[in-house]
Amino acid sequence: SLAQSISKKVYLGMMPTSDIPAGRKRLLGKSSVARVLNGMLWMVFCALTGTGLLLAFRMPPGSGRHLAAAGLTRHEWGDWHTWFSYAFLVLMAVYLALHWRWFWQVAAKKRSWPLLLGFGAGVVLILLLALQPVSRVEKEREGKGRVERTVEWEERGGVGFRGR
Repeated sequence: SLAQSISKKVYLGMMPTSDIPAGRKRLLGKSSVARVLNGMLWMVFCALTGTGLLLAFRMPPGSGRHLAAAGLTRHEWGDWHTWFSYAFLVLMAVYLALHWRWFWQVAAKKRSWPLLLGFGAGVVLILLLALQPVSRVEKEREGKGRVERTVEWEERGGVGFRGR
């Protein structure tokens, strides 16, 4: 159809959007769901990046009880960072589900093996990182005339918990 032909040319950059006939622009616009989703993804990405940079450079490890930003300690900012990452994962899953046709037609060129290979590699990477063995580690830190011992993680039945 004419709308598909025009949208393909616009998508590929062969036709500027100003050359689209006025009656056809509405057919080519992104749906409001896609726009809201893209906006949410951008905002969550920015929040994730901002909290990550804050934690890495302004509140480095070891500053948990000594520094605060906007009234939150390093550990509280870490909690926000974690929740932003969960939100990003959910939004990305929705985004990928809404754009599955693009993956099939453009990214995989209508062949299933590249999609399955990419999807499988992603799942394997997630599982390798999420299911890392966790063991009990005792660290000794010396500083200002004291020795501090901490137990970081311990595994019981495959589920980790913080020990003190």
